[in-house]
Amino acid sequence: MGKIVFVGNAFKKLLPEVEYIFEGLEVEVCSEDELLEVLPSVEVMVIGPMRVDDNLLNKAPNLKLIHQWGVGVEKIDLSACAKRGVRVCNVPSRGTGNAEGVGEIAVMLMLLLARRWKRSQENLNKRRLYAPRGTSLWRKTVTIVGLGNVGQCVAQRVKGFGMKVAGVNRKYKPEFESLALDEFYLLKDLPKALSESNFVVLALELNEETRGMVDDSFFHKMPKSSYLVNVARAELVNRMALENALKEGKLAGVGLDVFWDEPADPEDPLLADQRVVVTPHIGGVTDEAVKEVASFIVQNIKRFYRGEELRSLLTCGNKN
Repeated sequence: MGKIVFVGNAFKKLLPEVEYIFEGLEVEVCSEDELLEVLPSVEVMVIGPMRVDDNLLNKAPNLKLIHQWGVGVEKIDLSACAKRGVRVCNVPSRGTGNAEGVGEIAVMLMLLLARRWKRSQENLNKRRLYAPRGTSLWRKTVTIVGLGNVGQCVAQRVKGFGMKVAGVNRKYKPEFESLALDEFYLLKDLPKALSESNFVVLALELNEETRGMVDDSFFHKMPKSSYLVNVARAELVNRMALENALKEGKLAGVGLDVFWDEPADPEDPLLADQRVVVTPHIGGVTDEAVKEVASFIVQNIKRFYRGEELRSLLTCGNKN
């Protein structure tokens, strides 16, 4: 069995919590800065969000498997990996606690915005009661843009608040029947969906088609008193357009679990805006997700060394 390395300082704290899951495997953790020293002997690499390109792969002659801790692999050059026979796997978001946790954080952001959390904390410090008046989720319409695993988890959770739920997706799938959506729109009909929304939740993947799709036109189609929540990728939103929408009073509030530059600068003016609530990309960071993601990765690594079919395989390779 070759060298198995987890890349990133976050794993130094995380792995001891789930070391029982890794029984039978010898793993080590290194920072990205330390990676270059060990890279020539690495066979299996487990990573968080990290750039993997030709430059890195050229220094990893023995690398056979890259496993993403989580779903997003947009920083990995899959074509370059495939050419070298390096297999790449990620972790399915649903059923591992990731999508479920992101669904919960979306609801939390909606509640914090609707109940004007920042202002309520100010009033608490001023010993002021019964203010501010908030917005109830009950009877309001939430439009979920993107009905993948995360979007479906959001839909299931907001139903319990008595909301009218509209879903937007590129195409309709039979599995959406179980969501009991009140309305369904194709992505091409997004303008109509936006015009009838009190809350809009972004839960779709980032690609060249969706990058920057939330622009001035997008905000113009949303009602003036509506809220935007992004639990997907920051780059879906054109930041300048968002700032303009807030400046011009087109939005009641914005909730973000993702940011353009992570970690966000504490001095960023957006964080000081009363109408903006930001969390540090914690949607999928829960006790259940850590256990389930670790278990999925361990089982996949064991499958790899047994020569069995890998789960959630994104590239194929036959490097020996």
